[in-house]
Amino acid sequence: MPALRKVLVVIGTTGAGKTKLSVDLAKAVNGEIVNSDAMQMYRGLDIATAKITEQEKQGIPHHLFDVVDPTSCCDVLEFKRLALHTINNILDRGKVPIIVGGTMYYTQAILWKSQLLDDVPVVYSSTEHPEHLGPQTPEALYNRLLAVDPVMASRLHVNNVRKIQRSLQVFEQTGVPHSELLAQQEKEQHNIEKYFDACAFWVQASKPVLDERLSKRVETMLNAGLVDEIRSLRALVKNSPPRQTMRIEEESISVGILQAIGYKEFQPYFDALESSDGTDDLTILETLNECVVQLKIATRQYARRQLSWIRNKFVTRNIPVYQIDSTDLAKWEEFAAQRAFAIARVFLKNGEMTVFRSVQEQHPEVAQAASLEDKFQRNTCTVCVGREIMGKKQWAEHLRSKGHKYHLKRVEIITKQAESPLLNNCRQGNYETDALSGGLDFARAGHSAPRIIAVACSLPVFSAARVSFNCRKASV
Repeated sequence: MPALRKVLVVIGTTGAGKTKLSVDLAKAVNGEIVNSDAMQMYRGLDIATAKITEQEKQGIPHHLFDVVDPTSCCDVLEFKRLALHTINNILDRGKVPIIVGGTMYYTQAILWKSQLLDDVPVVYSSTEHPEHLGPQTPEALYNRLLAVDPVMASRLHVNNVRKIQRSLQVFEQTGVPHSELLAQQEKEQHNIEKYFDACAFWVQASKPVLDERLSKRVETMLNAGLVDEIRSLRALVKNSPPRQTMRIEEESISVGILQAIGYKEFQPYFDALESSDGTDDLTILETLNECVVQLKIATRQYARRQLSWIRNKFVTRNIPVYQIDSTDLAKWEEFAAQRAFAIARVFLKNGEMTVFRSVQEQHPEVAQAASLEDKFQRNTCTVCVGREIMGKKQWAEHLRSKGHKYHLKRVEIITKQAESPLLNNCRQGNYETDALSGGLDFARAGHSAPRIIAVACSLPVFSAARVSFNCRKASV
């Protein structure tokens, strides 16, 4: 069997520095860049999608940017066809393909030959979309899933509508229960055949630095004309015929380029501008400011989702991943560029990595994908009022969360207060306790036969975590 040809991959959250590293790498190893960002494939929204400028390209060939009309849709299968052809062409010319982009789903599609579920997006026309297939209440959807895939239904909460719909879509598209496909995918997880011999660079920045960087990026986009760019796209969409609705994995919120961050967030502002109800200028300005806030939030949330995907779905596969620290841009050359160059050169020459260790080598436990049993382990937190947590890893994260620690502290406080002499008097009939807010503020009842409405110690611990008790004078 012939050896796989080599490619480099640059991954990381938005704002981490993927674009800069990819250009630096290309200059160092005679490479060409292949885009794997779904939104940057579309013409338009150059500002919103943070598309690389001609100046930033520094003469390096860039492929699969601006290749799809904004009124069209390009799914992952079409991207895969275009990207594999492009990569092989680059290799045939003796160059090094450098795959870079923030859409991890797309990146994985051109690195591994079989992703089973991941490789087959569920597509519906506007008349076949789940909204047209019957009642959409959570209970109705859950019952439909229970009928066709009871195993998957047992893993999901009735109110987890998004995942229930996804499982129904998979079944209706493939005819195979979602749970069966997941089980098959788990068996192949560690032996998925690769298209290329790849080496991945994970560009990272500390959370405070990244958040600040993303906030400044939004401000830069606004100054560069983001609002006008979105206005132009809205006009184009309004004058275009209806398109097919496509849902890929769990990230889609619309279709095509309309999924780009910024389009949805600024909709309230444009709706206010276009309304005929005489909305005053001050209200419109306030709406615009709120849209900016929402855009910053959406950008941070997108970065969190990318980070989660890399940790849970990329690092767990059979490609070495090396961390590149971009926190201090003043030391980029020392801590990012030179490290990446050294790793890339050793990899491309089939040398041994004696100095640098991959994420998988440094943290073997991180490289282990969660089993289905662990992923769908159901846990109930009695401290957090019976909240259900799905998944062994998510359960561990919940126990470390600020919310859980807050409720745990509340339980400890209430338990101590429940043991106080004052509350003992309440138990004996001297006080009336009402489940009202305001803390344990006791006042003498003043009646010979007060009514005890509720006593802290008589409630389950998980309820006490969120209920404060106020003893007050009883009414006759």
